[in-house]
Parts: sequence; C-alpha cells; structure tokens
Amino acid sequence: MVTRWWDDSSDRRPATSAPPSRPDRRKFLKLASSLLAVGSATGLAAACAPAATPASKPADAKPTEAAKAAAPAPTAAPAVQAAPATAAPKPAEVAKPAARVPSGEIKVLLPTKTTTLDPHGAQSVDTITFTATRHVMETLVNREADGRFVPNLAASWENPDPTTWIFKLRPDARFHDGAKVTAADFKASLERVIAAKGPQAPLWAAVDGIETPDEGTVRIVTKTPSGTLLASSTLLLIAPARASTEGFFAKPIGSGPFKVVSYREDADLRLEANTDYWGGPPGLQNMTFRYVPEVAARVTALETGEVDFTWQLPPDQLPALRRNPDLKIDEAPSYSYYFIWMNASRPPFTDAKVRRALAHALDVDTIAKDLLAGVGKRATAPIPESVFGYAPQTPYEYSPDKAKQLLAEAGQPNGFETSMIWNPNSGPQDRELVQAMLSYWAAIGVRVRSQELERAQWLDNLIKLDWDMDFQTNSVTTGDADFTLNRLYHSRANRNGYKNPELDKLLDEAGSSTDQQRRADLYAQANKIIWEEAPGIFPFELLGSYVYRKSLSGFVPPPSQTPSFNNVTVQR
Repeated sequence: MVTRWWDDSSDRRPATSAPPSRPDRRKFLKLASSLLAVGSATGLAAACAPAATPASKPADAKPTEAAKAAAPAPTAAPAVQAAPATAAPKPAEVAKPAARVPSGEIKVLLPTKTTTLDPHGAQSVDTITFTATRHVMETLVNREADGRFVPNLAASWENPDPTTWIFKLRPDARFHDGAKVTAADFKASLERVIAAKGPQAPLWAAVDGIETPDEGTVRIVTKTPSGTLLASSTLLLIAPARASTEGFFAKPIGSGPFKVVSYREDADLRLEANTDYWGGPPGLQNMTFRYVPEVAARVTALETGEVDFTWQLPPDQLPALRRNPDLKIDEAPSYSYYFIWMNASRPPFTDAKVRRALAHALDVDTIAKDLLAGVGKRATAPIPESVFGYAPQTPYEYSPDKAKQLLAEAGQPNGFETSMIWNPNSGPQDRELVQAMLSYWAAIGVRVRSQELERAQWLDNLIKLDWDMDFQTNSVTTGDADFTLNRLYHSRANRNGYKNPELDKLLDEAGSSTDQQRRADLYAQANKIIWEEAPGIFPFELLGSYVYRKSLSGFVPPPSQTPSFNNVTVQR
C-alpha cells in the first residue's frame, strides 16, 4: 500500500558562597525574588495532548500539484492539540500569493545572544539560532501549532513503503542569489548535519541513503521504518550545497522571505525583505534582531518604542507591561521546560537513590508559585504535556526526611559536595531558581557549588560531559517526544552519562513505528523509566510569553518558542 500526504502551502505566512544550612522557604524565596531579575531564553540543548490516534492511510488518493503559497489572514493561536505524526492533512483550497509590497521595520530583542548563523552544527537546535535562521532558510515541512504537518519547500511527499520517503520540491523556490533550490541542496544540507555529529544528527540516525533521481525529487531510504522523519524535517534548514565553504555563514543565503544584510556575532542581525520570495513578499521591509542582557533595559526599550518585540521576560515584569496601553502580551503553552541533569557516569550520581534524593529535596510547588507565577507550572513528566508522547507521572513528594533516608541508603548519610553548571539568561528567573534549589539541597546535606558559565563554555562542558550537575531549559522543538527522549536519553547519545538498554529498546521501537498509537504507548513507558530512574529532575514546564507593540499585527505564538515574523506587518 502506498501512503501519501500532501497539502498546498496554506501555512505560508509571509506564514560562590556556600548555601545556607537550612532554608526558611518563604523568606528565602521572597529574598530570591528580590534579586536582580534576569532575561530568559529557551536552550535547545529545543508540545499536543498525550493521546494519539492511528494515522489515517488513504490508499487511493493521488497527490496534486501544490500551488504557490497563500498569505492567509492572521488568526489567534489555536489550542495545542496532538496530531498523529503522519496524519494526512486535507487538501486546502488553492490561493495565490499575497500581492503586497513590504513596508516598515521592526526591532526584536532576543532573550539571549546569537553566536552563529550555522543551522547545521553544534547549535543546530538552539532556540535563538533557529529563530534567526528560519527567516533566511527554510525546511521541507512545517508543523502547525495544532500538530499538523504542512508543505514548505516540499510541495508534496509520500511514503510508498515503510523505509522510503519521497519529497517533491517546489519548482519555483529559489535562493537569494537566484539559483534554483534543488534536491542536491537538500542532500548536501542533510549530509552536513549528519557529518557534524551535532545535536540534530541523532534525529537522522536511521537514514541509509539520500537519493536525488532528478533536481526536484528527494528520496530518503532508512534502515528501519521511521515514524519521526516528518517531525525531524521541520528542523532541517536547507542551505545551498556550497554552504560548507569557509565564511558562508558570516552572511548566509537561503530561500526564505528575508535576506541577510549584516551580522555581528553577539550583537545584531539585520534582515531585509526578499521581494522575489516564492510564497509572496513578507509584510516587513526590514527586521533587526538584537540582544540586550539587562532586563530593565529590555523593558525600557519596549515602553519607549525603541524596540517592538521581545519574549521570555521574567514574570515580575509582566504586570506593569500589561497596564501599558501601547503593548500587547500573548501567552501560549510551549514545548519548553526546565530540568536539572545529574551526570550518571560520575559518583555519587551513578546511584539512582542519590538522584531521587535530590528530587525529593525540592519543594517544587512553592518554588513555582513564588518564582514562576504566570510563566511556569509544575511538570509531571520529562517532556511538557503539550508534546506528542507525553504521559503524566506521579510527582516526587517534597520530603527532606525521605531525601536523607535515600542518601543514607546510598552510602551518603552526611551528604556530599558537588557543583552545577548553568548559563545565565537561559530561562525566566534562572538565577533565583538556582539559589532556591541550592538552599533546599543544602538542607539535606548536599552542598552544591553554583558554576555560572558563559554560554559557549557551558555548551562545551555540557557536550564533553565535563560537569557534575547541569541546570537549563530545553524545548521539544519538533513537538514529538522522539526529539528529546531519543536524542538525550538513548545510550548512544550519552548526553548525561545515563544508559539503560530497556529504555533504548523502547525508544528505538517508538522511533521506527509509523503506528502513532503504538508510539504513544511506547513513549508512555519511556516517560515512566526516565522519571523513576531520575537521570534528571524535571520541575517546571514553561509558558510562552510574548510582549510587543500594538502597532504589530499578524503574530501567532508558536509552542516551540521560536517566533516567526514572516506574516507580521507594522503600522506606524
């Protein structure tokens, strides 16, 4: 049986000091809240109801030629619901590209700095890298907030047998230099991602071959059936085949609705409209991404009109901004969350009892209430509830006595000393959260030294497993559990020293199955193992909060927290 999925591109939107020995929780958290607030950015080291339904499989349908993308009127962000990863989108009515002239400029303040515009390397799943580059380069497939997969550079696709996926590229898509986007460009981009062995490479581990029978056709052959290939395709940004040449990503080109004017690492990225864009010109003529580390400066810039948009501000800044008649705040469920990893390859974290002890030591509900009101809530699984594959678990009870008992059983009756790396501005209230957690752990005799690192050094240490504990945000950018559970917790990933053959088997089977209900059941088992074995503590889910001037229209909050401005317009 040949299973096909297709749609027109209706998504096209021109689309330190030792911690106190025992905390007085309320007093401490009030003190922590009064510390200097910090900005936030979701680190993708990068979300859909837990239940999935089997993918429908129309046997006799034939793909139709996709028309040029429409520029639909903006709508409110839909509630995030799970959609089977291979559910067939229904053909939509063909609409012509918007006949408009780009105008106006917006300035966007990033939650953290950009350090690269290379979407294929070590930061290929970093939120800020993806946010910036997604306006310049494009993927084969996009994922809507409701979980549907819709065409982008791929006009159509089919899955003629369990290990073959065929994509037909849009014949009218061209790079900014006028060159046609071809199958060779996709092949080179995917091969570059796999060769780089970065965080996106595990998503393509099943690939056995990439064939290009003609310039408009890509055939991907996998070693085993892949139920995640479409989800993975939403992250693979396609650059020209020559992108591997030195200096290309200092001013990269792509096929997207914006072109790079200039880029200064850690400073700003300036873009201008691509008026020849295959999906119709974007609404904006110019756009600038900037980074300002101080929260107060970000807020002031918004209120004075110096900038137009930012996101992931600390929760204590939101009430005053809501009262500003010139500003709007959008909130939405997200794929993002906080976690604390413990390096399971280093004693004493080789013992699951020690890891569970640290989980029992945290009063998660109190911390969430006092530090994350309006931007976060208690998590109940290793992935947010909006992600396909989520399955709720029994929360760890706050019990210092239970924590001490587990430490004693693990041969650590007097506690121990350790350290925790983290990168400032990685998420809302991160500094306050670190201080709160250190205080709670000190109360059970675990003295954790805060090791605050610049982002580049933190990432280097993280990848090399050169750490005891790690605190950070993460985002399940594809909205599919495989992105996080397989990429971070499979033994071959070796991201935190934890290895479990039983978990590996579940993740392998879930990733290779195209039966979405079966995948959901397998991920439920994987959720349970990770939660109970506790290679990490998963205290908080995050909400996406976006603050922008009311002169902007057309913005839709994405659960991935990687905002797109392709469909945004501005009135001055």
